[in-house]
Amino acid sequence: MTGISATMPPRRNGRPRREDAARKIVQLLDTAAEIFIRDGYAGASIDRIAAAAGVGKPTIYARFGSKANLLKMVIEHILENRLVAIDDRITACTAEEGLKEQLANIITASTEPMFVGIFRLFLTEANNFPEIFAAFHSTTELQSKRLLIEHLARHREFDSLKASREETAGILLDMVSALVVMTSVRSDSHQTLSARQEASRIVDVILHGLLPAQIPSP
Repeated sequence: MTGISATMPPRRNGRPRREDAARKIVQLLDTAAEIFIRDGYAGASIDRIAAAAGVGKPTIYARFGSKANLLKMVIEHILENRLVAIDDRITACTAEEGLKEQLANIITASTEPMFVGIFRLFLTEANNFPEIFAAFHSTTELQSKRLLIEHLARHREFDSLKASREETAGILLDMVSALVVMTSVRSDSHQTLSARQEASRIVDVILHGLLPAQIPSP
């Protein structure tokens, strides 16, 4: 037994392999994002993505199943890497200030250049490819909406809102979507847009409306 064990190669730790595999997936998603942005959904073939990423075409199909699902994972990857997790700074805020911070977090992630590039693809090609709409709906709305609903549920001050948490989160995201559209069609909007200011404006309108607290009597 001693002689056999002495000749056996040392057992490798599985963590480096897992980390290497995860790194390759990230590289593949980044490469796919660049090609989707550059060539559009129709022009971004799996063959082209595989060649640029230095992987085999079967590898992409085995991991993602289809080009539509690859796009979905690209969108999810972009948002997950840019949405800031809820931290002590946000949870320590007042209910309203925390909501503004969380919405600013979403605006920042949604107006980042790579996401805007993918969003342009949504604007130009979603009518011809329903899977693009499905990919955006199942990632951007659900990820961002979950963050807002969790914050609304955490503070009892929001229990008196006339709309449900889900409806309120949806209204907030509708207004964010308008900013994303603006950013995607104007080359200079990303430089001039302040996520915190826009978030404050949106939350103030939703929570307090445009009328003063007390309308003076005629």
